[in-house]
Amino acid sequence: MFDAGGLYGLISSTRAYLTHHPALVRSLIFARHTYYRCLKGYNALADPFELIEIDPNNITMANREIDKYLASGAIRGGNWDRQTQPYERSLKYRSVEQRFCHEKEWEETDIHDELCRRIETEGEADGCYSISDLERRYERIDQLYKSIKEHGYDPSQNYDGADTRIETSLDQICVSIGRDGELIFCGGGNHRFSIAKILDLDAIPVRVVVRHRKWQRKREKIANGAHEIDATVHPDFQDIISQSYP
Repeated sequence: MFDAGGLYGLISSTRAYLTHHPALVRSLIFARHTYYRCLKGYNALADPFELIEIDPNNITMANREIDKYLASGAIRGGNWDRQTQPYERSLKYRSVEQRFCHEKEWEETDIHDELCRRIETEGEADGCYSISDLERRYERIDQLYKSIKEHGYDPSQNYDGADTRIETSLDQICVSIGRDGELIFCGGGNHRFSIAKILDLDAIPVRVVVRHRKWQRKREKIANGAHEIDATVHPDFQDIISQSYP
């Protein structure tokens, strides 16, 4: 029989696997793009699976309310791009900084006790179901840091042991783009992203999940030949420059 935590962990894992299954995500993206093209008249729709190169230091804010899987390819209005928090205040970033900049043991970092508590009470935290799982995860993150420091960041590598609940090629560092082109972290690869910032990497590839409706209008203008917007100044315009739109 499962205890309460073990049962919760099983339910959480099953739900995450089903709702983030690649087939479901791809179906949602196809439906969205069909709607945007046919009913909204958008032509400059970006490929939600394509990665763009960005300077990690240009991402300072985060919005963790965006589902990095189920929201893929969405174009949204509203103020979600203003409802953000400083990324470097996050628990994971602080803990990575404590580990690799201040040479603390993982057990001394801010996040350790919180993850242990969740494993004990909920049966799962960050894809870990026991303290032993958590210790192995930290060993992988140490290896991740060493690999990125010595060889740079490669998005094709499964560095830190992808969450076993979610087996999908969509599991990349994810951003969304606000109305003025601001890059907003929205989940995926927290440790990879934090390490990239700490190591001051010049560029990393990221996957764009959501674009603000006002930003998408700028993409449409460029695709339609508008000259008042400099398409070379933002990495999200590069696909438009390289393609021809009707």
